[in-house]
Amino acid sequence: MAFAATFAATFAVSSRRITIAGFLLVIGVGACVELAARRGAQLRERPLPTADEVLSSVMRSRTGRVVVIVSWCWLGWHFLAR
Repeated sequence: MAFAATFAATFAVSSRRITIAGFLLVIGVGACVELAARRGAQLRERPLPTADEVLSSVMRSRTGRVVVIVSWCWLGWHFLAR
């Protein structure tokens, strides 16, 4: 039992660290998908659209533009406002 307490005290994981790790994971996966899409474009294979193509497609409609601006506002409010 003493080992478990010592281990927990030494390697304590806070919810902040879990959140940061989760965001880093999402950013890393997004970067990998973007690189795979760009590599497919260079090889003349198009299994994945690039982020630019997805955003261009979304921005064609008024609803898409509203969703994008609301998403940017939400991100700014939660990550930039303190």
